[in-house]
Amino acid sequence: MRPFHVVNFTEIGSTNERVKAALSEGHTEGYVVRAQKQTGGYGRQGRLWTSPEGGLYQSILLRPKCNPIMLPTLGFVMALSIRAALLRLASLPHDAIRIKWPNDLLVGDDKIGGISMEATAGGVCMGMGVNVFRPTEMSDLLADDRYQPAFFADLAIGYTKQGQLFFGNGYTFENKQDAIAAVGDAIISAFIQCYPVWKSNGFEPFKREFVSCNYLMGKRVSMRLLNGDVITEGLACGIDDNGCLLVDDGSQVVAVNSGEAHVLY
Repeated sequence: MRPFHVVNFTEIGSTNERVKAALSEGHTEGYVVRAQKQTGGYGRQGRLWTSPEGGLYQSILLRPKCNPIMLPTLGFVMALSIRAALLRLASLPHDAIRIKWPNDLLVGDDKIGGISMEATAGGVCMGMGVNVFRPTEMSDLLADDRYQPAFFADLAIGYTKQGQLFFGNGYTFENKQDAIAAVGDAIISAFIQCYPVWKSNGFEPFKREFVSCNYLMGKRVSMRLLNGDVITEGLACGIDDNGCLLVDDGSQVVAVNSGEAHVLY
């Protein structure tokens, strides 16, 4: 594939909307939009994604040629790429960050990042947000989410005697924006390694890794549609090759391919 090309904005309505427009305009794969702040950011199923300065907000234009049934698992591969990048930059242990099916990245029970994916105009817009630094007003992040936020800076970032920022792996930066850009670049680098494997082999090569960091594994969950209707309830027991969450309801294992997972206990 062509090299990824990042276009930076100080402020934008939505990085997703810019990439979707680029898809309609015929842009090639690898176009990336990154912004310091979004005024109209959103996540999965159109939910508001508050986007104050201090976070990473970027969207990637992809044009995978694949069976449409494979597409949902591309989001899982991106989640694994984000997780791998954060763990490496911070020199964190394997279990420090987990993935909550289908699109959230958690530290403990707190959310550090999330993903949205939209298929349109013959391609895919893959959007992501990562809480890197705490915003000036914490209420900006607490107003619209179901989770308490976690921040990469609390896990990984310190300051040298000269006032430079440094990550857990030793990389140093002059300012916060350079550090945030490094997080975005590391995610792209991790994804570039995974994407060709996924295109050739599907989700199967990534399945074991996803299961190993699946936040829901072994938890009792209620699977619900956006309107609150319950699809099924039971024990989350795995992921199938198409990315469906497997839930044992006590009489059978149900493969759930959409909806929200609410942890019962």
